[in-house]
Amino acid sequence: MRTRNAMTPSLCETCTWVREVVTPKGARFLLCQLSKTDPAYPKYPPQHVVRCEGYQKKDKTEQR
Repeated sequence: MRTRNAMTPSLCETCTWVREVVTPKGARFLLCQLSKTDPAYPKYPPQHVVRCEGYQKKDKTEQR
């Protein structure tokens, strides 16, 4: 059984450019911060992302 916040695994989950946004009702969205400077990247990419030119793996010590 899936929990309410469960999502299909996506590159976004491990990307340095992602910021997780959770609404007061518990909906979860992944904001691509590359969208702030490059219109080629959607603000909230449809999930699940399996390939992305802007992907950069998040450093294990990095916390957002």
